[in-house]
Amino acid sequence: MMFPTLLADIVPVTESAGASAGLTVHPIDLVIVIVYLVGIVLLGCWAGLRRKEAKGSDYFLAGRSLRWPMIGLALFATNISTIHLVSLAESGYTSGLLYGNFEWMAGFTLVILALFFAPFYIRANVTTLPDFLEKRYNRSCRDWLAVLSIFSAVVVHIGFSLYTGAVVLEGSLLGAFVENPENYRLVTIIAIAGATALYTIIGGLMAVVLTESIQTIVLLVGAICITLLGLNMIGGWNELKTCVHPVNFAMCRPDTDPTGLSWYAVLTGYWIAGIWYWCTDQTIVQRVLGAKDENNARIGPLFAGFIKILPVFIFVLPGLICLGLINKGIIPALPLMENGAVDSGKTYSHLIRHILPIGAQGLVIAALLAALMSTVSGALNSIATLVSYDIYKRFAPDTSDRTLITVGRIATFVAMVVAVVWSLAIASLGKTIFQAMVDVFCAVAPPTTVVFVWGVFWRRASAKAALITLVFGSVIGAVVVAISLLGLNKIGDYEINSLLSLFLLAVLESIILVVCSFIFPQKHTAESESLVWRSPLDALRGESGHWLLNYRAWVVTLLIVMVGLYIYWSGDQNYYPMTAKVTLADGTPVAGAKLTFDCDEPQFRFSQTTDDNGTFEYGTKAAAGGALVGTYRVKIEPQDKVVVSARVGNGQEAKTVERVLAFIPHGAPVEKKVLDNAKQLVIDLGDDEADYKVIDMAKDQKFKIVPGTPIPAKYETFDASGLQFTVGPKRTQSFQVELDTPVSE
Repeated sequence: MMFPTLLADIVPVTESAGASAGLTVHPIDLVIVIVYLVGIVLLGCWAGLRRKEAKGSDYFLAGRSLRWPMIGLALFATNISTIHLVSLAESGYTSGLLYGNFEWMAGFTLVILALFFAPFYIRANVTTLPDFLEKRYNRSCRDWLAVLSIFSAVVVHIGFSLYTGAVVLEGSLLGAFVENPENYRLVTIIAIAGATALYTIIGGLMAVVLTESIQTIVLLVGAICITLLGLNMIGGWNELKTCVHPVNFAMCRPDTDPTGLSWYAVLTGYWIAGIWYWCTDQTIVQRVLGAKDENNARIGPLFAGFIKILPVFIFVLPGLICLGLINKGIIPALPLMENGAVDSGKTYSHLIRHILPIGAQGLVIAALLAALMSTVSGALNSIATLVSYDIYKRFAPDTSDRTLITVGRIATFVAMVVAVVWSLAIASLGKTIFQAMVDVFCAVAPPTTVVFVWGVFWRRASAKAALITLVFGSVIGAVVVAISLLGLNKIGDYEINSLLSLFLLAVLESIILVVCSFIFPQKHTAESESLVWRSPLDALRGESGHWLLNYRAWVVTLLIVMVGLYIYWSGDQNYYPMTAKVTLADGTPVAGAKLTFDCDEPQFRFSQTTDDNGTFEYGTKAAAGGALVGTYRVKIEPQDKVVVSARVGNGQEAKTVERVLAFIPHGAPVEKKVLDNAKQLVIDLGDDEADYKVIDMAKDQKFKIVPGTPIPAKYETFDASGLQFTVGPKRTQSFQVELDTPVSE
């Protein structure tokens, strides 16, 4: 396994934040996007208008007529949103395939939905999951869960989706028409929200499911397109493995991984979020509630489980491909934020701009819109159902179906307005999109999961205990969310990952539910008694249709496939994050120096380059990496010149960004080119015509070229330097060295 040379001699200067220099959209791509948007809205409206009778079951549950293929596709489409396209590509760039765990682990939780929850939902003939909770516990539990479900639909499903959709559109389509498209984010979000709400309000669940089925196909085609084109551009799978750190391909990481997403955090915490999301969240499970029969309700989620294998390769992998393309110098580096850090949130739009040909850009942007609209429409329809059946109908039990539909449509509109406001506030959270979303899970996932799981598996779980758990869990979860979003979830240098928080909260709330169930015993009705499994094996004793549609065979096959995938992609090396500080004896930081770490096994060699403060970090939340255990010899080679970003912007809006952005080898000529909307630095690296580096910059980007720090020549070879460093079993390795000060000539 060869370690690539990361951040080696040349790192391209990137565009400044907000720049869209040179971005164009071909008319063919624009036509594809417009035709898709108009077509999907008209299709959704037609699906609703063709039903002339105002039946609540038709509007909210598609007449309970859904078969397993449509259920599976709709589950996948509702789940996959712009959050996935944007944040999973971002996580692929920063952490490799690691966050693909959120996709593959879904296969296991969809088995739980198919085996243990879906049968009860169908047998109880419920319209909403709060309705199920009333049948198992009491009305108070239903009321509380209805509020929680509406909250999660607005905040998680709609708010984050609208925000991420706007971010990608700004970096792809909109940037071709307006300068600084982020200044028009409110208009962008309102336009997306309005188009989606239109056919959702008119068509109900049938419109949502029908459009989702088509959107899934568009989404998969577009995502597969960007993955294959990216792999082809980099030179194939084997070439990708040579230009990124090997840890990027490991799905299971130790607790030394700087992301904090260790194998045991996934193994413990994911189940809490996964069961809540896939088994008890109204936005997702509403497709199952509309199933034609119990067998279709079981196989639909299992079908979705197989489709969920794909996101690792079509949503996460493109981010890793982007990193490889940048490391090889094939495409420019990502834009910078105002603080000088890489804006990894623009990974997906960066790929759209730089690797897709004419026509493919329009297809992928249409796929982006498909992901966005399917999730938002599904969440809006679930909100309409919850408000109509769980809140309004409680106070007006004799309400007609026509009135319920009207109430649902009003609720859809109001929810969309609230979600738009929330989406505009997300940018200020200061976290990656996916991590911020997982943080929010702490308020809703643990109490909901605990109440449902204990409710269907333990007969003695009582109504009062469930209500206490829901209320206490929601309050304490909200406190944990606030602590996490404020960055206070650290103990020393260790940050408590949200998945571990989910697990710990679920354990605490389980204890509360069990203790309170003994204090306040349950008085079962015949109906509530029937909604508890006497034995988990009872879930395997149901009728199934044709042998090809035997849900037991689907379960076994899916489990075997998922276990096999994890065995193959588990990763077998323990990498340790590393920091280094290099100074001269007089305290001068050694800037722009290339440190090479070598050992007896050449395949484990790696290199890093110090910044203007004489430091580097090898393996961070922003870039996966780290060193293997062992002893390394070290040599330090200075660079002749260093390119430093000085100012971004003009006038009072200019920002000072002192950051090393590129290193120029000794004697390499540098040419500056001024274009219409941008400028470039061209560094000649050799005699070959193709052996040069083009550095794209925004037109208002200010920079300076400064000398690299001179160091004594003896440090430029392993033997003469006498430097070595041993990597041991510590959470973070630290390498500090003070070099001799060169004698002035």
